[in-house]
Amino acid sequence: MVEKTQETKKSFQLPELRSEYIWAVTFIVFLIPTMIPLGTQVEMTPMTQEIYNNIQALKPGSIVLTGGAGVFSFMLENSPAFIAFLKQAARQHLRVVQLPLGIENVPFFKYCLEAAGVDESAGGPWKYGRDYVVLPYLPGGDPSRVSFLTDVKRTVNTDVYGTPLSQIQLMNDVKDAKSFAYWADASGTDIPSLARISVGMFNLPVIGFVHAYYYGVWSPYLTMYPGKMWFTNGIIGGAQYESLMNYSGLGHSGIDAYQLTSIYYFVLFALGNITMYARKEWKE
Repeated sequence: MVEKTQETKKSFQLPELRSEYIWAVTFIVFLIPTMIPLGTQVEMTPMTQEIYNNIQALKPGSIVLTGGAGVFSFMLENSPAFIAFLKQAARQHLRVVQLPLGIENVPFFKYCLEAAGVDESAGGPWKYGRDYVVLPYLPGGDPSRVSFLTDVKRTVNTDVYGTPLSQIQLMNDVKDAKSFAYWADASGTDIPSLARISVGMFNLPVIGFVHAYYYGVWSPYLTMYPGKMWFTNGIIGGAQYESLMNYSGLGHSGIDAYQLTSIYYFVLFALGNITMYARKEWKE
C-alpha cells in the first residue's frame, strides 16, 4: 500500500512555471487593452469634472494657450487628458495657440493632435492658422513667459514653420494674456512657474494635465489659487476625461492594462503557492 502511494506521488507532477511563459502571457495581457480598450469604469473626481465644465462653458472662438515642457516619455502619462481636451476644444469650436517651452513639445503636440483626430487632414473641424497655431520653441524660462504674456508679438515673430504671425489669421486676435481664456499646460512640470506668473501676475487661470506624482506635489498651489488652477491626475485623470467625452482611448487602455495585469499577478501568486506546497507534500 505504501509503495502504491509513493508511485502515485512520483507519477503526478505540476507543470513548471517557466519564466519565458510567464513573461509571454504578461505581454499578451498587457497588449490586449492597449490594442482594444475595454472601457473600464473609473470613478470621476470633482476636479476633472470641473475642468470639463469650464471648457464646456467657453464661448465659441475663445482662445486657449497650451504648451509645456518635459521629457517626452514622461508626457505619455498625461497625454490622454490633453488629447481629450483637444477633442473637446474642437467640438466647442475653440481655438488653441501652442507655446512649446521645451524642444520636445513640438513633436508631442503633433502626436496629441493626430491622436485627437481634430485636424482637417484627419476629417476634423480644425484648420491650421484659423483654429490652431504652433509657435516655435521659446527658451529663457520665466523671463520669456513674462514677456510672452505681456506682449506676444514682441516676444515671438513667427510660427514654428517660419510664417510671420501677421500672416496667420488666428494670431490677429492674440495680443497678450488677456487674449486667452486659460493656460492649459500639457506637461505638469511648469506648474510652479505658471502659478507664480500666469495666475499670480496675469490672472490667467491654469489647467494642468499632470503626472500622478506631480498631482500630489503641486496640490498646495490649488489652495493658494482656488478657482484659478485645476489638475488632472495622470493616466486615471485621462480616463476620467475620456469618459466625459464618451470614448475610450489611451487613458482607459492604461487603466485596463493595470487592472488585468494586477489580476494576472494574483493568479501567478496563487499558482506559485500551490506549486510550492504541492512539491513540499511530494518530498514528504
